Amino acid sequence: MTALFSKALTSLPEQPSSAKSLGRVLLVASSTNTLQLKNYRVVPTGYSLEDLTVPVQQFIEAGYEVVIATPDGKKPVILAHANDSRFDNDPEALQHAIAFLDTYPSMQNPKTLKAVLSEGLDRYIGVYVPGGYAPMNDLMQDPDLGQILRYFHKTSKPSAFLCHGSVATLAALPNATAYRKALGDGDREAAKAAAADWQYAGYRMTSFSNEEEYPIEREILDGQVPFYVADALASAGGRVEHSSSDQSFVVQDRELISGQNLASDRAIAQEFVEALDEARVIPIWVRKHFLGKA
Repeated sequence: MTALFSKALTSLPEQPSSAKSLGRVLLVASSTNTLQLKNYRVVPTGYSLEDLTVPVQQFIEAGYEVVIATPDGKKPVILAHANDSRFDNDPEALQHAIAFLDTYPSMQNPKTLKAVLSEGLDRYIGVYVPGGYAPMNDLMQDPDLGQILRYFHKTSKPSAFLCHGSVATLAALPNATAYRKALGDGDREAAKAAAADWQYAGYRMTSFSNEEEYPIEREILDGQVPFYVADALASAGGRVEHSSSDQSFVVQDRELISGQNLASDRAIAQEFVEALDEARVIPIWVRKHFLGKA
């Protein structure tokens, strides 16, 4: 083990014990590792290393325990082209993130979403979904995640989504699978019908923008993604907003907190922690009726 890696291990944030924890955050990730493009080309995918590790370490440092879950209980897969450029070319930060993945207990043994449901959602104070293309495969149409998000919406608990992870909000649709199929088929009429009764319709939100997607399609993927996340959210009734490409941009509307891209990882973590802190001390009915944060 290198000295750098040893240093990274010793500087990891300590997982709080149940006695010290301010509350549990549910992190939902996909464990799929490929994405089929419009040209039927299949490319490797997963979650973005920085999307997951940077915010999660901030949650832990703020005193929250993080429980990781995937649809099938398998470990999520790191996006194939993740490298030190995603940590401002800081190799120590990269090694710190990798060491975190290798040592954080919940990362070694994720729960299934069904297990999360059976154990009870009242155990969790908030939910976070990182980015990468993988959520476009399963999370956006997972019925268990849909049930989870409906609970967090009904109870006004902070719900944060970063980059492509915002597509997972669509799991709350009553007909999420039909909506995903219509998007892939380019069937606007079917998509419109399947998008009815989305709990986040009318919410302000953000996601990875089309303008940020185009150069990746040309230079990395060699093909078009099945659909654009921003368009999928807007078609379902979201009020989608964006800033300039590669600039930090976070939008909060009631319980929903979303970040545009990788550059937003620290900002969304800060907004989420502030929302968690507020949720611990202000009753739901007060937030809903007096602060407009239901």
